[in-house]
Amino acid sequence: MFFPLIIQHRHVHLSKPDLRQLFGDEKSLEIESELEQKGQFLYKETVNVEGKTGVIESVRVLGPCRSKTQVELSVTDAFAIGLKAPTRQSGDTLRAASCKLIGPAGSVRAASSVIVPARHLHCSDRVAKKLHVKNHHVVTLRHAEKPDIVLTHVFVRVHPTFAPELHLTSDEAAHYWLHSGDLFEVC
Repeated sequence: MFFPLIIQHRHVHLSKPDLRQLFGDEKSLEIESELEQKGQFLYKETVNVEGKTGVIESVRVLGPCRSKTQVELSVTDAFAIGLKAPTRQSGDTLRAASCKLIGPAGSVRAASSVIVPARHLHCSDRVAKKLHVKNHHVVTLRHAEKPDIVLTHVFVRVHPTFAPELHLTSDEAAHYWLHSGDLFEVC
């Protein structure tokens, strides 16, 4: 079974209170497109992410709201604005870097919110069963056309609505000269 690669670009998941502080009201945000992961979407609106030494402008906001704000950057992005963001699975923001988020209606200090997302494989319950894996298992993947490209320590994320996709940061993809759409299979 092959999994398409999706290169993750910097983005922000907002809590409802932070969304209100930055934009005034969730109803003021416009959905640009649905993501492959059912129930998740990309807003047209953006925020600026300010670190200790710089700002990244126009960072996309993904929905729906989460219980806690999470900022996902590449190592290069974090370094560029003076942050030491740890590599973590989504949702694990314990001792993550902090930043300031700036929106059209205000700003928030997003404490312990900035991570570099760990490489991960999304799959549905059905696909996970086929592969004999469970949520949070770790697998190794091999490129379908370039067998010398092997990705180890890939976290599995299982949810009934997940589309089968491999997610890497832009830094990781660039290291291997990979492109969105490249295919991988579990070794």
